[in-house]
Amino acid sequence: MIIDAWGGKALYTIDEDKNIKRWNYEHTIYVTGERLEKLTDEIDLVPWIKWKLEEHEDIFSRKKVVSITLPPNRVGDLILAIEKIGNFRDYKVYNADINIVQSFMVKNNLHFFGDETRMDFEIPDLNILDIKFISSLEEIEINGELFTNLPSSFDYFFSNLKDANLIVSEGGDRNFPDFFANARIRGYSARSSRSRERTFTSYGRISHRASGFNVYGIPHVDRDTSFIFSEGGLEGLTTISKITSLPLFHSARITPGTAVSSYEVRKSLEKGIMIPLYKDDHEMIKDLDTFISADRGGLYLQPVPGVYEGVYEIDFSSMYPSIIVNYNLSPETINAKCRKSMRIDDLGYEICLDRRGILSDFLSDLLDLRLYYKSKKNLDERFGRRDAVLKWLLLTSFGYTGYKNAKFGRIEVHESITCLGRKILTESVNIAQGEGFRVIHGIVDSLWLQGNGNVKEVMRKIEEMSRLKISLEGFYKWIVFLPARDGSGALNRYFGLMDNGKLKVRGIELRRTDFPNICKEMQEDILKVYSGISRIVDFHQHYSEVKRIYDSYKDRLINGRVDDSDLKVSIVATRRTEYYKVNGIRKRAMERAKNAVPGDKISLFVLDERKGIVDVESLENRYDKNYYLRKLELSWESISYPYRHQPIIYQTSIGEYDTD
Repeated sequence: MIIDAWGGKALYTIDEDKNIKRWNYEHTIYVTGERLEKLTDEIDLVPWIKWKLEEHEDIFSRKKVVSITLPPNRVGDLILAIEKIGNFRDYKVYNADINIVQSFMVKNNLHFFGDETRMDFEIPDLNILDIKFISSLEEIEINGELFTNLPSSFDYFFSNLKDANLIVSEGGDRNFPDFFANARIRGYSARSSRSRERTFTSYGRISHRASGFNVYGIPHVDRDTSFIFSEGGLEGLTTISKITSLPLFHSARITPGTAVSSYEVRKSLEKGIMIPLYKDDHEMIKDLDTFISADRGGLYLQPVPGVYEGVYEIDFSSMYPSIIVNYNLSPETINAKCRKSMRIDDLGYEICLDRRGILSDFLSDLLDLRLYYKSKKNLDERFGRRDAVLKWLLLTSFGYTGYKNAKFGRIEVHESITCLGRKILTESVNIAQGEGFRVIHGIVDSLWLQGNGNVKEVMRKIEEMSRLKISLEGFYKWIVFLPARDGSGALNRYFGLMDNGKLKVRGIELRRTDFPNICKEMQEDILKVYSGISRIVDFHQHYSEVKRIYDSYKDRLINGRVDDSDLKVSIVATRRTEYYKVNGIRKRAMERAKNAVPGDKISLFVLDERKGIVDVESLENRYDKNYYLRKLELSWESISYPYRHQPIIYQTSIGEYDTD
């Protein structure tokens, strides 16, 4: 059973018993173009290259190619040579930027954590070395044992390292370089490497990925830097590793978008579909009306702020990926010449139905896997963790269809998905209203319905109309939709009590990192009171209790009965220090935080907001009371909204305005 794989010219794998195997692997790339003989004449005398003329498929068609096999560490040199030979325009290169370990695993039909590909695979019993850097190198916890003496921690860590299959850390990426450097001075050693750090923008949000620390043969996962691990734990992480054929260390550090892209690459390699190094399929020419219709995004139905009783929430299961699968959307099926097609009237696009689209085919397997885990998660928590990470992959699979560098992306696919999504949600609203329901709110793939109709009949009719699966998210005894700053209904700020006693909370201060913990604790305490309220008319009976909770937290702030954990605020740096125009707390926090870069999360304490004085380590026994009181008041305004909202009087027809 392969636990890890690494290497360059030669590839190495290691199993759970620490047995290392060396593999001699050669990578294959493909080149297409008009004058292939010119290329073959140039490369024919290179001793480390083997080539032959073949035919292979890319996503659009079958092509005549030069198939070139070479050592993986020479791929970069060959690409540059090919581009020069072809004057940077004559040749198109395929399979040249694929992760070498991934390509090796697929070519040899190997799998991480067992050869079985069934959905309910089991993780082997791994020996996990757990290390937590509590205070840099001064205070370290290893396998639950606390060390304040660095030499003693080296003895314990490296004695356990030789038997470990996996290292799980908190702060390892940040502290391991110094930890291992000091260990080498004392005679301890282990072969290690660093991944490159990078700052990137995703969905308008700047993120920073610090360089990762890897120990060869013993994958290292840092809880602080791995989104996949934080969402799904080891179960989720191994699921990503298996479906992408990427080793654990790499799988732990990729984003969901990169994970779904890597999954699509693995499926392409398995099916023998060539993957271009550079995309050259450009956006289709559109008239102005089509362009405006296409550039609209998902459909939102803005709620009227207020408190509502007896509300159903119904959701499409992975709506956008399901549209891709069920409507055969793929780059090569849009406006292709076909005998049988489906027309998207609003855009004028024809979707080919003669053959299964590549993207539709790939995501079908991923969607089936996710739906299987979702159906089992209430019976086994390990399936819940797997479902959590696959949910993120499917969410980002839609976004990647419009990403300019996505291997299987095309803007027309992206536009078709959102267009069909809008149509489906609109027709779903009509069905719900026809069955006697009032639509309170709708957002892309979810609807909130109020009424006494048959919700199961609504769901049946929507599934029949849309060809998509829909589920009942729950029934709310009551739900509060909060206003935005301009007084209109906020799309994603609400809280409500379901009939199973579960509170669902979205968008309020409790869910925000830029509000101090004392605000979140206050809202949590008030929500506990709300959890005992079954009817809207009963809210007023608990106002005094709720107000006392707020006043008690306010009193704590005024009289200084708080500690560091109560007042810590987290922000994300959006730019470098010199580019902040206002000398506010964000700029000051960047200045105080050592080596902070855009995308980093910074924890801070506000000592004087007006003067921009903050600290990133401790309170220094003082804090800006006005700042924290204002934050507490904003949190109170959200959570106390049921006592302040004014019911809206709805006019159903223009005739009702007539006073005669």
